Amino acid sequence: METPNKISQMSSFLKKVQQLRGFGDMDSYSLVNEFKRFTNLPENSLDRIIEDFSSPNTWNIAKRKLIDDVETVIGDIYNS
Repeated sequence: METPNKISQMSSFLKKVQQLRGFGDMDSYSLVNEFKRFTNLPENSLDRIIEDFSSPNTWNIAKRKLIDDVETVIGDIYNS
């Protein structure tokens, strides 16, 4: 996949993550699973995000972490 296409795909994915509404939004789990296909992040890191999505006390932390991880992947693609 070409770099501009990868960046476009990840930017679209980032918008989906940013649109997550809050605790109980089932899209959060599917987005983490989708993100697993885009990245080489350790499985336990992504599992931790899923775990944090499962609690109203840590849901915002999980969303921020997923956004940060997606932005990092976009930066890595851009810089490669």
